[in-house]
Amino acid sequence: MNANRRRWLLLGLVLAAYAGRVAGLDRQSLWRDEVDAIYFAVRDLSETLGMFIQAAQNGPLYFLALRAWFALMGTTEFVLRYPSVIAGTLSVPLLWQVARRLLPERHTGVLAISTAAMMLMAFNPYQVWYGQEGKMYATVTCLALLATWFWLRGVDQGGWRPWTGYLITVSAALYTHLLMVLIIPVHIIWYFLAWPASRVRWRGYALALAGLTLPYLPMAWWHWWLLTAPEKLSGFSFTPLAKVAEGLLLSHARGFLNTVNPLWLTPIFFIFGAGILLGVTEVGDGHPGGAKLAPWRRFAMLAVWLLLPVALIYVISLRQPVFTERYLIWIGPAAIMTLALGLRVIAANSGRLALAVAAGFMAYTLIFWTYANWQQKTTTIKYDLRSAVAYIQANRDPNTLLVLQIPHQEWSYRYYSSDFGPNPFADSDLRLGRWVGGPYTNYGQPDDQARAAVDAQLRPATADGGDVWVMLSEVELWDARRLTDDWFDRHGFLVEHADFPGVQVRRYQMK
Repeated sequence: MNANRRRWLLLGLVLAAYAGRVAGLDRQSLWRDEVDAIYFAVRDLSETLGMFIQAAQNGPLYFLALRAWFALMGTTEFVLRYPSVIAGTLSVPLLWQVARRLLPERHTGVLAISTAAMMLMAFNPYQVWYGQEGKMYATVTCLALLATWFWLRGVDQGGWRPWTGYLITVSAALYTHLLMVLIIPVHIIWYFLAWPASRVRWRGYALALAGLTLPYLPMAWWHWWLLTAPEKLSGFSFTPLAKVAEGLLLSHARGFLNTVNPLWLTPIFFIFGAGILLGVTEVGDGHPGGAKLAPWRRFAMLAVWLLLPVALIYVISLRQPVFTERYLIWIGPAAIMTLALGLRVIAANSGRLALAVAAGFMAYTLIFWTYANWQQKTTTIKYDLRSAVAYIQANRDPNTLLVLQIPHQEWSYRYYSSDFGPNPFADSDLRLGRWVGGPYTNYGQPDDQARAAVDAQLRPATADGGDVWVMLSEVELWDARRLTDDWFDRHGFLVEHADFPGVQVRRYQMK
């Protein structure tokens, strides 16, 4: 492919990535973590700045960036999620740049590894999903790619510019998501795998690592505290390694389309397996102007990116569980480059049918992922708090008691009852009106004791009789036995109810 056609192809892929992420951006309601992102961004500035030195606080830099963005554009769902669209779109050409440097071609093939990786990144449903979410996960993927590109440039060319860019980018990543600290050991191991080519660049890299100690210092004490505390401090449950691997494989292969028969994923897993087992045979030793490294070293660097963060987060979880798939979204580019290698392996072993076979596997993957993206966009996956709050707002007098189960949904109510201005929570007490949080019953008490506690909390709140509205969502986190439901069924008459995806609204007339 000549340079002009390649430029048009790359531009087309970037535009396709943008279109796939911006289309239907506000179709689904915000879930509570997205509402939290708005709250963290617009609350008193001192509280957000305080997150830089508070234990286990995630993403203060992301929230500060949102604060400036909201001041200009308001706080609609589209505005909240649009920075993720941009970050997800930028990740596509960044992956092309990284793949060119990390995995140069051994020989001319039917589809360049970097181009195949870029094509897959543009349509991967897991990346598209988080490219439409008002959280930092698309941003950390973009930062991981940018930091890796700077690292590779530093080793290839040297000079102060790439190492300065690396220092700034990794520092930003640390304060965008706390577990991005795991990218540092990945690149340290890369340095030794890239030996002896990396040896002449040791000063620049050493200075960059030394510079990273300053932004990391505020985190060091509570990382140590987290690992040494005798009690459980995280909100996660321990996940066995087999389940970790299964969750990551399925997430990156199908996104959130969890109703699909796993057999449909077989071709994708076959491509991935070919990349894992034989991908090294398609890797060259360098590109023009870059460092010369044995193909096995480059392939090992890719494997470290893919596997080391998983191993480290598992080891940490043996002490304090911290695993969830989205925390490792930034290994996605490594998985996608492995798929691109697998396509080259399949083509290289298909003889005269190389073009047809490679095109067939690529077409299957892209068609399946396009279907998965369409399902994610048209199926209501996130709880429809937007419709539930609108329903209550249209029918409830603010002086009438509202019970929120779980209580944290107060912020969703405050947000969705606002005009979505720069601070949607201003004066929200008037809109929220009279309310109480639902009782927490997951202490493990016997049923009789738990029912007595529910009665002790709800009876005084409803003592004046009349109507009571109840909004229920994610109840299992707070009241797995549904004892609050039972209390209202015994002490009131259900006179109105409405069901929305993941949310129930009820109005009781108290007996």
